[in-house]
Amino acid sequence: MGRRGVPPKPTALRIIEGDKHTERYNHHEPIPRSGRPECPDDVADAVREIWDYTVSELDAMGIAHPCDRDTLLVYCEAVVAHRRASALVAKSGVLQKGLHGGFVRNPALIIQRDSAHVIRAFAQEFGLTPSARTRIEQKDGAGSGDAGNPFAGAG
Repeated sequence: MGRRGVPPKPTALRIIEGDKHTERYNHHEPIPRSGRPECPDDVADAVREIWDYTVSELDAMGIAHPCDRDTLLVYCEAVVAHRRASALVAKSGVLQKGLHGGFVRNPALIIQRDSAHVIRAFAQEFGLTPSARTRIEQKDGAGSGDAGNPFAGAG
């Protein structure tokens, strides 16, 4: 069974915010190695395209780390699977003729739905949704966004 409740904040964020419960700090929290994650060589071109885009966005936010390689790969593969399932549904429709002549739900809908759940879960973990970004604080100019954004750094 999974853990219940809100996931804990990183210790560094709790210190910055001035959390008065210092006895609850994890003083041995691991710090990831800096740098960009490297894409494995044996991925499909479609996965590589999603990888390159996502890593560049994570790098711009200052949260790309080599230790996230495998979870990031799962995210990218789920995006590709979702796109392919969506294309099949668009082409063949939501309902299809079944074995006995009646209509049944398109099996691609299951792949589409399952991929969407994986995408949402990993996007939350990586800070790739608007609500997830509200819970991330960046210091030292990381993730300041586009220089042409008049609201960059105003947060």
